[in-house]
Amino acid sequence: MIVFIDRQHAGKPNRLDDRGASVDVDGDGVIDLEAVITARIAIQLEQFLMLQGHHVMPISDGTYKQRHDRVNEYAAMYPNEVCIYLAMHLNAGGGTYGAFFHHHQSTNGAILANHIGQCMMQNNIDISDCKTIAAHPEGWTKNAYYTIRGVGRPVALCCEPVFMDSPRGKLDNLTVTRIADAIAAGIHAYYLEIK
Repeated sequence: MIVFIDRQHAGKPNRLDDRGASVDVDGDGVIDLEAVITARIAIQLEQFLMLQGHHVMPISDGTYKQRHDRVNEYAAMYPNEVCIYLAMHLNAGGGTYGAFFHHHQSTNGAILANHIGQCMMQNNIDISDCKTIAAHPEGWTKNAYYTIRGVGRPVALCCEPVFMDSPRGKLDNLTVTRIADAIAAGIHAYYLEIK
């Protein structure tokens, strides 16, 4: 299996300063950036997936279209491999849940998101719920949809595992590790189901 991990809100040639949401997540008085935290999650996620025997390809630059085109090109090189694409984000706005968005026409996307959601709820991450949400080109899910719409064969998710500014708890190093571990466990469970 190949997992493409895309750290979004970074590496955009037309928006050099974009790093996503900014919040003091650990109470130290320093503003933390979404793209930096998702990078920390992505590196640990990569390690966990590789320990499970999966291949990982990080993607972190270009427009969404350029990233999606590269993922499609790379996935075509391995037609017999299960491929997954993760658009890594964090939410902001004070919510208490995690969310994994899949293309509204993707049955496998819903299955993958459900597996990850179950692992998130079991992994001592302080969230009230973890939602599997179908992303559509219209309505409130359209932003998540645009992060995955150009991906072809790989099962694609827009990952928003927690709110950066959740009132439930701080986004410390242990929580980052637990998030990465839960996402990896959910991906592995999905792989075992469809293999």
